[in-house]
Amino acid sequence: MEPWHTEMALDAVRRGARMRGMLRRQLLTLPTVVITLAIGCSRPADSPRAEYKHSDQVMGTFAEVKAVAPNAEVAKAAVAAAYARFDDVNRLMSDYVDDSDIGRLNQLAAGQLLTVAPETFRCLQRGVVISTESGGAFDMTCRPLVLCWRAAAKAQRLPTEQELSNVRQAVGYEKIVLDEGSRTVMLTVDNMQVDLGGIAKGYALDLAWQAMREKGATSAMIDVGGDVVAMGTRADGKPWRIGVRHPFQDGMYCTLRLRDCAVATSGVQQQFFEIDGRRYSHIIDPRTGQPAAQSPSVTVIASDGLTADAWATAFSVLSIAEAQPMAEQLDGIEVLWISGPAESPQVVQTSGFAAYVTE
Repeated sequence: MEPWHTEMALDAVRRGARMRGMLRRQLLTLPTVVITLAIGCSRPADSPRAEYKHSDQVMGTFAEVKAVAPNAEVAKAAVAAAYARFDDVNRLMSDYVDDSDIGRLNQLAAGQLLTVAPETFRCLQRGVVISTESGGAFDMTCRPLVLCWRAAAKAQRLPTEQELSNVRQAVGYEKIVLDEGSRTVMLTVDNMQVDLGGIAKGYALDLAWQAMREKGATSAMIDVGGDVVAMGTRADGKPWRIGVRHPFQDGMYCTLRLRDCAVATSGVQQQFFEIDGRRYSHIIDPRTGQPAAQSPSVTVIASDGLTADAWATAFSVLSIAEAQPMAEQLDGIEVLWISGPAESPQVVQTSGFAAYVTE
């Protein structure tokens, strides 16, 4: 739904916060502010659990995958399987790869059908559900609006109302037709384009964990650009610890203790369009065509990566007044909002969020 720029998720214990704001934009670049902690933990001498970790660049961002398994060879194979799934998601769902499912879909005329891979169809299907639940705050068809703002920013001007009005005719998740039986997708309006940047990174985490489990991993911490899936426990039997950056100053706002869930943070202040010296969020409200101007930091904890990723985007578009009651009604979702001003930040969270925060 939004351009895929991401802040690197880095090792806060061993390397500190580095490589921030990687600009290479391929598949998944949502601005994120989650840091994994205690990466260097080692297994106790009497533990039969082995741990293996590998860091690399994938899908235009920085990834770190850690597997816990009965032995080192199994753990290493599980990590390799995770990276293979990242490649699959990039190959299938990048809107910058012309022959990907999404690349081909965006080149079709209105009314043409395209058969896509099961993974792509599932991601689109879940995206439509979340679009409906969020009242259109999350919308995978927002790409034309993003491109409009990007072109205007390059020319150092605001897009005109007429330009935005014209582009908005091609935006709307309800204009996507999905047929589960044939696994086909159809865009029903000319100039529609799909961007899975607000959902596919989280989905890649879910697919990676599934592949790791099939290879024999018993636990895992998978971090791609700051979106994290934390399954099981560390090799020492303790929960995974994830740090959430403070949006207005260096360091962390809090540390989360996670097991068998995912976390994603979206921040409208991390990436932006700059026009005449003023910054505009790169997250576009698909309902209005205007940049989001809500909380600078929204952190979502959910049962899976896809859900956390998509709702972090949606809750960046919605005001806190709109979003908090909605979040309280969603099963298995907890949210933290940090808003300005920077001198005296305002913090709002759902009723169950505090249970994940360490002392």
